[in-house]
Amino acid sequence: MKLLSVEEFKGYIFSLKVTRSVNKIQLHHTWEPSYDNFNGSNHLALQKGMRNHHVNTNGYSDIAQHFTIFPDGKICTGRNINSIPAGIKGANTGAICIECLGNFDVGGDVMTVEQKNAIVSVVKILLDRFGLDAKTGVVYHAWWSSDQKALGTYVPGKSVKTCPGTAFFGGNTREAFEKNLLPLLEVKKTLLETGNDIVWELMNGPLKVQISEVQKAVKALDQAKNNPEYNSLYWIIYKIVNNR
Repeated sequence: MKLLSVEEFKGYIFSLKVTRSVNKIQLHHTWEPSYDNFNGSNHLALQKGMRNHHVNTNGYSDIAQHFTIFPDGKICTGRNINSIPAGIKGANTGAICIECLGNFDVGGDVMTVEQKNAIVSVVKILLDRFGLDAKTGVVYHAWWSSDQKALGTYVPGKSVKTCPGTAFFGGNTREAFEKNLLPLLEVKKTLLETGNDIVWELMNGPLKVQISEVQKAVKALDQAKNNPEYNSLYWIIYKIVNNR
């Protein structure tokens, strides 16, 4: 169980050896615990509480989700990524399960900017990691029925749950997803400005450059940017990466 920033998550997910095929990213809300249960420093306690409930009450082998995204934008690891999640009955094979802490039904929690940005970033990173298209690679729990049939959208009275919430990024229907969340996932990558971004892209992007001692490389690149003697080297790398 690790607590990560978005930047740390980026490096973490690309460092993992994934031994199963991944074809979809599930989005959920926890409903409970909600924002009322989060105090800004109890990420791990809440994650352990969810795991205990899933294992001891629901009978799961582990916590249901692979990742939990908190109101402050932090990400907590959960189930082993090589294990199928216990997220959507009928749609768990090939899935990565993300729980967004909070109750995002209408009248519930109002999502923080930090959590919203983290959700978008994490999903984009996972789509990139597994080569998935945002329009077909992201699914909501509410798009399935209680008898495990794919409905394609949220259908009141037929969907197994409202999850990830009737107010989640403007709604839990496919129409709401395509109008509100999908455009955020399809935004083109911004130019890479920092040494950290550049090193990550060189290692994990199309160039696949193998760089040892990454932290030293990050420091060297950022120093080169402000050092007249090496400034040209920084901009050469900058252009290589951003013209990929």
